[in-house]
This record gives sequence, structure tokens and C-alpha cells, in this order.
Amino acid sequence: MTLDIKFVDAPLGHEIRGVDLSKPIPDDVFAEIEAAYDRYGVIVFRGQKLSAEQQVAFSKRFGPLDRYVLEKYNMKSCPEVFIVSNIIENGEPIGLGDAGRYWHTDMWVTPRPPRGSMLHAIEVPHDKDGKPLGDTWTLNMQAAYDALPEELRLKIEGRTAVYSGRKYVEFRIANTPRDPRTGELSEADRVGMEERARNIAPEISHPMVKVHPRTGRKSIYYSEGSIDRIEGYSHEESERILEALHRHVMQPQFMYRHVWQVGDVLMWDNCSCIHKAIGDFEWPQRRHMHRTTLGNPPARASA
Repeated sequence: MTLDIKFVDAPLGHEIRGVDLSKPIPDDVFAEIEAAYDRYGVIVFRGQKLSAEQQVAFSKRFGPLDRYVLEKYNMKSCPEVFIVSNIIENGEPIGLGDAGRYWHTDMWVTPRPPRGSMLHAIEVPHDKDGKPLGDTWTLNMQAAYDALPEELRLKIEGRTAVYSGRKYVEFRIANTPRDPRTGELSEADRVGMEERARNIAPEISHPMVKVHPRTGRKSIYYSEGSIDRIEGYSHEESERILEALHRHVMQPQFMYRHVWQVGDVLMWDNCSCIHKAIGDFEWPQRRHMHRTTLGNPPARASA
């Protein structure tokens, strides 16, 4: 079988059509799906109706799963599923409401970040005219690496970045919109940041350029507002490099913007891509999504 792929005008975010993820998928078809995921970094399936258990079953075809670090928002009946939602029930949030509103790669706070994530849309917020809200931007860091100016590439190649929990929390607080009536963070944002702060190590290091364990391609490893310094440089030089790197990767030709529909499944690769959720909605507009997290599989050399 050759997959039916609807390509978008971007290096990632292509839609795989004609596959029902709720049903058993033949090995040869799955192999093509996994190859497309490895190659493009972000793939999309529309119109899926998945129970939590079905999503977990498909996710496990890629290998062992990781559980999200904030256990509170993992589904009680199916803890491999992390709930992303702004819905309040019985006075308590059912999921994490402020997830990912900055450019990042998932779970950089861990020594071995997971392979990728799979997000399934259960409810999508809309404006008064029916336009979907809460889009997700994704960005191909392999394409960004390939297009690096030589001088900037030499500055980051072989270098290690030190990520800071303190800097990350300060960045999130400074850049999260306030309630226009009170000037304060929303309760969901405040609680989310407090919980994250309790689960982040003071510092953790990652290489600035990563080699994809399955394809061998190089990519820039980067999360906005989280890097304290680049080892081997002064603070001033480190800041200049990070600013130049940010300007470079934020170019539109590396990006895909996903406009959500109920039933969408969006998969992204954490080694080769970064992403950002748009927080342009508020209660009573409802957003409800289920995420599974793909653990790191054994490396496999590309043919």
C-alpha cells in the first residue's frame, strides 16, 4: 500500500487520509505511517473517533509510552492519556488548561525527552461565527538547521545548552496574558505554573544540535524562554547567539499552523520539531484533548 497523503505548503503537517486509527492497522500500512512520521516530523489524521484505550493502543505501535509529569491530569481510568482542557467540573479542572502557549519541545525537563506526542481533539473552541480557536503552530527544526547561516551553525554545533526551571517560570509569568478585569493571571494559568514549578529541576542540559535517532538527520534543539546559557560562552555572547537563533527559526517557511477540527489527531516529533498552542479562547469556550506521549525507542539507522 502507498499512503494517501495530502501535502501542505510546509515541510511538515501533511495529512494522511483513508486510515481509521480505531481499527487494527496492518503492519505494512503502519510501517508507512511511521516512515512518514519520521520523515516529516508532524502528521495529521482527520475525522478520527478514538476512545482513550484505542488511542493508547495505536500509540503503543510506536513503542513504549511515557506518562506526563503532572500526574494530576492523567486520566484515572487510562493513565497513559494526559488531558489537555480548560473545562471545570465540580469546581476542579479536568485537565491542564494552559498547555504549551510558547514555542517548545515536550518534556525538555527530563534527561531523555520522549520521542513525540499524539493529540486527539475531543472538543474544539469556536468564536461566535463558528471559526475554530486554539490553533497549534508547529515548526520543523531539521529544515531550520539545514538553512542555518554558516557562522551561526558553527556557534551552536557541538555546544550544550543549560535549561533553567527558574528562567522558564519567569518567562511564562511575564508572557501569559492577564485577566483584563483584574490584571492577574487566571486561576487555571496560576495553578498550572505552580504545578510545573514543583516538577522542574533547577537546571538540566541538552545538546543544541541533536541527531535524530531513527533518521540520522540533524536538528536544532530549542525551547523558547527556557535556556539560561550556552556552555563555553559568556552570558552576553550566549544571549546574542540565542537571540539570533530565535530570529532564524521563527521564519514562516519552517512552520505549519494546524486549525483544529473535532476528531483530528496531530502527531509531532519532539527531536525534530517544536510547537506552540494559541490561547485565543476563554471559558465558556470549551477545549478538550487527549494526549499520549511516545517514549524513546531504540535508535534505528536509516537505509
